[in-house]
Amino acid sequence: MKLEDLPFRDESVSAPEPPIGGDAPAMQWEVLSYFAILNMAIGLGGPLGIASIPISYFLKDSLHLSPVRLAIFLALASIPVCGGFAFGFVRDRWRSAKWGDRQYLLVCAVVAAGGYLWLATSTIDYYKLLSLVFIVVSVYVMIFASAQALMTGVAQAYGMTGRLSVVFSFGYFTPAVISALAGGWLVAHASVRGTFLIAAALTLVIVMQAFWRLDAATEFESSLVPRENGFAAIRRLFRHRPLWPAAAIYFLWNFSPGWGTPMFYHLTEHVRISSELFGTFTALQSLFFLPTTLLYGYLCVRAPLSRLLWWGTIVAILQGPIMFLALGPTSTIVVAILYGLFGGFATAAYIDLIMRACPKGLEGTAMMVANTSMFAVAGNAGNLLGSWIYSKGGFASAVIITTLATALIVPVLRAIPPELISTRDGERIEPTE
Repeated sequence: MKLEDLPFRDESVSAPEPPIGGDAPAMQWEVLSYFAILNMAIGLGGPLGIASIPISYFLKDSLHLSPVRLAIFLALASIPVCGGFAFGFVRDRWRSAKWGDRQYLLVCAVVAAGGYLWLATSTIDYYKLLSLVFIVVSVYVMIFASAQALMTGVAQAYGMTGRLSVVFSFGYFTPAVISALAGGWLVAHASVRGTFLIAAALTLVIVMQAFWRLDAATEFESSLVPRENGFAAIRRLFRHRPLWPAAAIYFLWNFSPGWGTPMFYHLTEHVRISSELFGTFTALQSLFFLPTTLLYGYLCVRAPLSRLLWWGTIVAILQGPIMFLALGPTSTIVVAILYGLFGGFATAAYIDLIMRACPKGLEGTAMMVANTSMFAVAGNAGNLLGSWIYSKGGFASAVIITTLATALIVPVLRAIPPELISTRDGERIEPTE
């Protein structure tokens, strides 16, 4: 089957005129609000949210895991994320006509909340914790696949990939700030079981979100009735040239052997900061992504994506060397602030690029391949490598590798089809194959 035989509207690559109801500002604010709330709930309720720091400290202090064993636990728990493209493919192929993506939000959120409640009410050991966290991660990956695909489809249909990339970033970094501050406090003042109860309550917000019918989302979903079989869909995905440079860039951006577990042990074991200060450090990292992310939201409607990608990458290369400055409590705070400021703009630009690069009708699979799976594979590979290097006494080497990986984004930028990135947010994007 040819791509042009699929029932996708031509206007899916441009801002429709007029949008739903002819009320562009109202429609856009409704879309932004819907995905802001959904991404916030996913970010806070997921295993990388409010429960992340308490779990790490529980494994380190209560179960006495070494840096490498902690990294292995995180890698095992992240296996569903690494295979996120499979969840995205399921979403793309099977959705009910009435509920669409909301069916996955509802069912998976109920399962995740049940997993958290089980952890909160049972005796916790290493294998039970790993098993139940694995289950919760799996259903959250399905939630994330549905939310990303729906957001990408709406973003393409209404010319909002830049602005919704900012919403996506806020939906990641704002919960990260809250989770870091709350997580550091919970380690010192509450039990890990209490944390799981809070995570269960936050997950129920997604259950309620499943009953919100967004007009823009309903219209987008009603226009996509896939006629190709599964093999044809996979073949079309692999042949979609714009997706792979975007995926490679996101892999390189998230391959950071110097951060993650090595930085956690460096700060807590050598710099000897407290759990509260580590929570503050983690929170400031995410908090200071937000100013430059907002800057991207302002510039994406004024400058073409090609220019923004180069600006963001040049600044992002400087993010690695600042890790050498983390030598004491004050310098640790400085590192956290600079880390965020140097990374927010680039992250928003790369997400914008991925959204533009997704083939129509395969938004779930493509987003999970280029965004979620690349994030997980790069993060875990970098974390394992960095933990091994750190255990051998080579923190500086991990920092150098992190910087070189980011610098490799520069040649990959030249492989992006020019027509994909030559426009500003809201302008028509020429279809690419």
